Amino acid sequence: MPRRTFVAGVERVHIPESRQAIPYLHSHLRELILDGTLVPGTKLSQVTLAEQLGVSRTPLREVLRMLQEERLVIIEPNQRTRIAEFDPEELDQIYASRIMLETLAVSMSLGGWCSSAHREGKKLLTAMRRAARTRDINAWFDAHGRFHKLLTARAGDSFRKQLQVLSDRAIRPIRIYQLSEPDTWQAAGQAEHTQILDAVMAGDERAAVTGMARHLARTAFRVLKDCAPEYTPTAVPHAVALLDRRPPQDLRLPRGA
Repeated sequence: MPRRTFVAGVERVHIPESRQAIPYLHSHLRELILDGTLVPGTKLSQVTLAEQLGVSRTPLREVLRMLQEERLVIIEPNQRTRIAEFDPEELDQIYASRIMLETLAVSMSLGGWCSSAHREGKKLLTAMRRAARTRDINAWFDAHGRFHKLLTARAGDSFRKQLQVLSDRAIRPIRIYQLSEPDTWQAAGQAEHTQILDAVMAGDERAAVTGMARHLARTAFRVLKDCAPEYTPTAVPHAVALLDRRPPQDLRLPRGA
């Protein structure tokens, strides 16, 4: 009998009720993929994974199918499963899509801003600074996600659901690659977040939209440089150019970024 290879970082889960097995298991495995515990390219045996998690294979198969639809895993014809690797062209397109959709959502949300929303935004920026200083990865990403949701709060559920999907797919390489240099989590981003928040509060649509576009573009360039240094982004520069009225060739990755 071949020796089973257990996957590092996967532990037995406690599911309160059997009817909650699929949503609970989906959320659990999804987070292990997004936070980098299950690294890209990791091969998974459904038999071994079910044993490690302490669940039956029936709900696990359904959960893996759901993760495949989210393009987080790849299920091969022999039912072997592996964690999806990063495709730089796809990341380029994901960030370009997010730039177009999130800037629209920010613009649509401008009219609903008030002083309490501004205070909440500043509170989240403080939480990000504190988390970066103490190197609390989970707290930083939690505050960061809530900050971006706050900026698009009035865009409507459909927009926000689409943005969440794009954000989840974009955040995975950040958590895996950029956290090797924790001091860079918020250095440039903190200033950009502050400028965007101030522009939104002032009702300056142009500054808020271009600020968000450039913030996401800088993040995209950094991620792509980390995971595919030979790749030249094309979709992101074009997305920013549409909003910023600058030629795409002026929006390449700066030297030393």
